[in-house]
Amino acid sequence: MRKLLVALAIIAGAIYGYIKLTGTESLVVDHAELEFVPADTVFLSAQLEPVDFIAYLNAFGLSPDYYSEASQQQLAELAADTEEPQLRFVLSLAKEYMRALAQPEQLAVITGIKPQVRSLSYMLGLAPVVRIELANEAAFWQLFDRAEEESGISHTAMPGANGGFRSYAFSFGEYSAELLVSVTDGWGNMALVLSTQGEETRQLALMAAKPERSILSDNQFANMAANYKLNPNAIGFISFQQLVTGLTTTDGNRLANDIQLLASPQFVAAMEPWRSAECQQDLSSITSSWPGMYFDSNITSKAGQPTHVRGKMLLPTTNKDTINTLSSIRGFVPDHIAQGGNQSLFSFALGLDMTEFAPAVTKLWRGVTQPAYQCAQLAELQQKMQQANPMAMLAAGAMVHSVQGTSVTINNLAMDPNTMQPTAVDAMLSVTAKNARSYLEGLKAMVPGMAEITLPADGEELPLNTVLPMLDAFGVTPMLQVSDSHLVVYAGDKGTAQANAILQQAIEKNGLLSFGMDYARFFGIMQQAMQASGQPVPAEFSSLTDMNMQVQANLDIDKQGVVMQSQMTIGDAK
Repeated sequence: MRKLLVALAIIAGAIYGYIKLTGTESLVVDHAELEFVPADTVFLSAQLEPVDFIAYLNAFGLSPDYYSEASQQQLAELAADTEEPQLRFVLSLAKEYMRALAQPEQLAVITGIKPQVRSLSYMLGLAPVVRIELANEAAFWQLFDRAEEESGISHTAMPGANGGFRSYAFSFGEYSAELLVSVTDGWGNMALVLSTQGEETRQLALMAAKPERSILSDNQFANMAANYKLNPNAIGFISFQQLVTGLTTTDGNRLANDIQLLASPQFVAAMEPWRSAECQQDLSSITSSWPGMYFDSNITSKAGQPTHVRGKMLLPTTNKDTINTLSSIRGFVPDHIAQGGNQSLFSFALGLDMTEFAPAVTKLWRGVTQPAYQCAQLAELQQKMQQANPMAMLAAGAMVHSVQGTSVTINNLAMDPNTMQPTAVDAMLSVTAKNARSYLEGLKAMVPGMAEITLPADGEELPLNTVLPMLDAFGVTPMLQVSDSHLVVYAGDKGTAQANAILQQAIEKNGLLSFGMDYARFFGIMQQAMQASGQPVPAEFSSLTDMNMQVQANLDIDKQGVVMQSQMTIGDAK
């Protein structure tokens, strides 16, 4: 089981890197490949302009160390231990992909994948389709030849355009499917088609036919990119509307047709109440308000230079009342955390206007539990939710009603390798509140131990060791300052500068949550802690300490809904 978990973590890392490998700043939307994507697909992930795959992987630190011979050997052992030829086939493909990542200059030779890569993933009903641009078609086919040899699985050669295609038979319990592999116009295509899906789906999966309505029809794709301000060359979505249609109708889209043909009598009976006219109307109203999840990214990657990746994920809603309510709880996030690039080891900020928090949650709660749904199943869910009313929990928030946000930044942290006690700290902690000084004076009377603390005057520092002598044991002298809007505790040069900058900032609603981390430095300290405690450090863990990557993510509410903006700066592996 441990080997399987490690292998899954390694493969997940590869998939994460691949998903993040998307983007340019161009606004071109005329891509012929999208003509094969049906308008009713539930999922799309499209990288439509080339990105230097090799430069990206080298910068990301995923190769060669991350996919070392030891990691590849673990996959090989998993394949050897299983008696399922199908699993051996999949693990063999994964092992070869990892081998290519370990020596990215051999990417085209081992896998056939083009170093300047484009890719496309989507759904044909229940059938997943993956397309990737090739540099070497022969190497692409040889990749599958090696998997056949190692697993004992063979393909059926089928006639067709461009030299035909391969069909691999798979079974999952009582269900059967075929993996269709083909090459068209320089793209390698893979699709897992269920036996119940029929010839039309097979033809679409093989690029031998185009859907009657594609995602380009009626400007669907262009409008989505424009309305949500997404990069059309590196874009994706999960459609809640198509997903609900597929689950609650019998023929509303391809997904519904496939489910109807595949589903067991028990599943059909369980879904029948949801297919009533009342439920379809209520669910249609919900998905009209929350149509799906949308994402894009931009990447700048050149050999020998750091790679910069920007990503956006949006959960939009047309319900303006919900947006206004969510916006009301936005609080204060310090500039140095929200803007990123502060070279810290770790930073985190939570911006919440606690004065508005309870009223906002109450309003949102009523918005969920009080609509008069005609759908019996939704009405029943509402009744259950009403019994778990969160208002009692929110009453505890009265003590922090003035708080607008809190943050912590760790710029540097040195630990004694024997005791794991801090030997040097450069950090900053902040709490932002309206009338902070008055608020803290009132809080002193309610919190044991605080009554003896005399808050410093504006512009003055209070060494916390004078009121908390136990801090002397750590060899650190944290300082405290208080203004009308902020309380800051800090140590070190950077922490001092950050604290002083916060003290100069006026309170404003500028975010919900911000997070930043330097991978190599953060996991380096974790590795030290594991070693000091006597815990074995997995070999794969060292790859994280060698990954020269800084990440920044901001969660906020904008005019369209809930949005997360992320940034990564990825340099050469240390």
